[in-house]
Amino acid sequence: MMQDDLPFDGVKVLDLSQGIAGPYCAMHLARNGADVIKVEPPGSGCWSRQLGRSTGDHTAHSVIVNRAKRSLAVDLKSDEGAAIAQRLARDCDVFIQNYRVGKIDKFALDYASVKKANPDVIYLSISGFGSSGPRFDQPATDSVMQAYTGMMSINRSAAGIPQRIEMLAIDFSTGLYAFQAVAAALYKNATKGRGAYIETSLLECALALQEGAMMESYLQRGAAEPIGMPVGTFKTQDGYMSVNARRDEHFRRLAKLLGKDEWSTDPRYADARSRVEHRDELMAQLRLIFETKTSDEWVELLSGIDILKAKVNTYEDLFVDSQVQAVDAVRWVENDTLGRVPMGSICGQRPPATGDRLAHSPHVGEHTREILGELGYGASDIERLHASGAVACYGATSASNESGKPKR
Repeated sequence: MMQDDLPFDGVKVLDLSQGIAGPYCAMHLARNGADVIKVEPPGSGCWSRQLGRSTGDHTAHSVIVNRAKRSLAVDLKSDEGAAIAQRLARDCDVFIQNYRVGKIDKFALDYASVKKANPDVIYLSISGFGSSGPRFDQPATDSVMQAYTGMMSINRSAAGIPQRIEMLAIDFSTGLYAFQAVAAALYKNATKGRGAYIETSLLECALALQEGAMMESYLQRGAAEPIGMPVGTFKTQDGYMSVNARRDEHFRRLAKLLGKDEWSTDPRYADARSRVEHRDELMAQLRLIFETKTSDEWVELLSGIDILKAKVNTYEDLFVDSQVQAVDAVRWVENDTLGRVPMGSICGQRPPATGDRLAHSPHVGEHTREILGELGYGASDIERLHASGAVACYGATSASNESGKPKR
């Protein structure tokens, strides 16, 4: 898409959210052309900037979730800082926040307050557990929710120990669910002229993500069976393979390839139901066989009989993978703090590229002067606000306040 073809060009978004879920939602709006003002605390900024190893005021996660936004560093606890956010809220099309339930009210930035001044606003509120119930005021993170919502119960080690998926799966999926809800509300607003109040939580989105597994567990009374057999991860001579040969025809081909023609007539493996019931002995035999060859050898052999399979890759493997390169699934972008970094190509969005503003992730307060200038603040007013600590301007310091300028 060309610059002037972006679908949300002209849409104004005020993003007061921190972390991953809310910012990731806002990032998709920004990458689709919306003017997203990221409001974050002076100094440390959004706490995505402290997730993992940091360089200056950026981490891998802060770069991903804040692309294409403008950063306004404001202390909402100051009267003047809160007043700035309130002015922006009066003129925005979309308002995003993920404060703990009731905490944003003290800044007069709750839905009722914002709607009073901006009746057509689309207001997105993301919490951990929801706005009611016995846990409504408890803090929640992706790791908490992976445990609470059952995700860890279906992701177990060989010893049966529940494990966390080592990525922020619930945070990112919540951001995606929220983005589709906001996008739908923007369409409704454009066609019917009405705003919306969208309320969701990590809890609700985590369960929506797991609908299939949740229903399967219910129907099978908590003891959900595998989707078929043989399906699983197998150790090879030099790594691991994921193999799926659950369909009868695929199983017969696999048995022939492995020199186990007798499996095709063995009543224990005669059909999908029988293989699931006798999966332990079947999988034990297969594991011994798969350890006799390398992953690449198995890929070649299984490709020859059209069996579903994949070598278990690392991200480093994928960076040089010919298929990934053929479809440009990973793009390399120069970041002014982290250097050359990989970014994924997102469906329907312009591919990230060095020098494109849609791939730039702002520093804390990088656009404070610009945004305040648009609100009518003069240079002397901005310097006064900066000196008082009500705002922070990237690259500037004062006796009472230091901006989020990266320390190298």
